[in-house]
Amino acid sequence: MVLKLVYDGLNILHMKYAACVAKTGSLAKASEKLLIAVPNISRSIKELEADIGITIFERTNKGMELTPEGEEFINYANGILGQINQLDRFYKDG
Repeated sequence: MVLKLVYDGLNILHMKYAACVAKTGSLAKASEKLLIAVPNISRSIKELEADIGITIFERTNKGMELTPEGEEFINYANGILGQINQLDRFYKDG
């Protein structure tokens, strides 16, 4: 079973990338973990921010820091991604 990766314009992969950047605190570390080039992750996050109309991250010379709106978004995103992972495991294991 293949899950559809876009739901009403919100790209789940973009959400996954943003969640990884939030967890690691940097594009470079997320890039290593996801095996995706830094420019692709950066572009995905900018597209996600444009799609939802908020700034998720403050870009600083120390890395990527969540904005207050970004913290709220990442909390929801982590819940959604967790449910997707459960659904995926359910059908792969079952």
